[in-house]
Amino acid sequence: MKNKQTLKETYNKTLQRYYNGCNYIAEHLEEVDKYLPVVKKLLNRLNWIICQMESVTEKEILEGFEIE
Repeated sequence: MKNKQTLKETYNKTLQRYYNGCNYIAEHLEEVDKYLPVVKKLLNRLNWIICQMESVTEKEILEGFEIE
């Protein structure tokens, strides 16, 4: 298992990609079929990372982790 710091960094990067993907789809609905599977994979990755952490707040889930 990766260390907690690496998980946090990976989560933050993946969360940003997820939000970017959601925003792109919202602005380009005609391409939803092409990009929705990618966004779903990112969401699955985010959920996997959360499951690896001991305790996560709602704020951290939505906004990411503060990196020390």
